[in-house]
Amino acid sequence: MEATVVDPKLYTPLQVRFGSFLGGPIASVYFLRENFRVLGKVSEARTTLIWGSAFVICLWASVPFLPTHFPSYVVPLAYSYAAGSIAEKWQLQKQAIVDSGTYQVQSSWRVFGLALLFVLAFLIVGVVVYICLVALGLRTGPSGIGLE
Repeated sequence: MEATVVDPKLYTPLQVRFGSFLGGPIASVYFLRENFRVLGKVSEARTTLIWGSAFVICLWASVPFLPTHFPSYVVPLAYSYAAGSIAEKWQLQKQAIVDSGTYQVQSSWRVFGLALLFVLAFLIVGVVVYICLVALGLRTGPSGIGLE
């Protein structure tokens, strides 16, 4: 049974790009999945969640192996561009959303707020993981001191 969306609002490809860049890779998965859900494409929403989760795990696993002087903005630019391209190709452009008569453009303030929430959640999880690694002796704490 398919759920009916009461207030069908979609994120534009530009909003997906911006929200992904600011909010991180999990935010990009969220924005794309949400658009597919609103469009009634349940299978694509599920696929986005599965492949997006796999991408995030692979990304997190590979980042520690990047060269020391690798520019920190390249990875976020890459996945943000990719997410926006997916939104352009398989979802609706801004003008198509406006012209549809069915959908509305999601608020850019909502995109900004959600992106900030995703960044905050990522930082909290990152700090907890870091503390656990230090406690297990797999990482050293600040100034090279472990938690003994």
